[in-house]
Amino acid sequence: WIKLLKEVPDDKWSMGHITFTLTNRRWKEATVAYAESHDQALVGDKTIAFWLMDKEMYDHMSDLRPATMIIDRGIALHKMLRLLTMCLGGEGYLTFMGNE
Repeated sequence: WIKLLKEVPDDKWSMGHITFTLTNRRWKEATVAYAESHDQALVGDKTIAFWLMDKEMYDHMSDLRPATMIIDRGIALHKMLRLLTMCLGGEGYLTFMGNE
């Protein structure tokens, strides 16, 4: 997902390319899919949420302020990414339960 977020604007995403990428694996090879949904990336880059919403997350994720279009769109896209990953990513889906 990070490569797609870095290189292609979200309004230019190809569902065919995304589907191919998530299902392109060896026959009968068990695969666990993962779309991070917390504030620490496992790969040392920005998280998916930060790629989608960036600095808006610091000021507009509160119930005390109205959400912006960037936040609304970012949350919707993040839900879509997780759904596609869970449905097409393989035989298992890894999720993160924080230890805070």
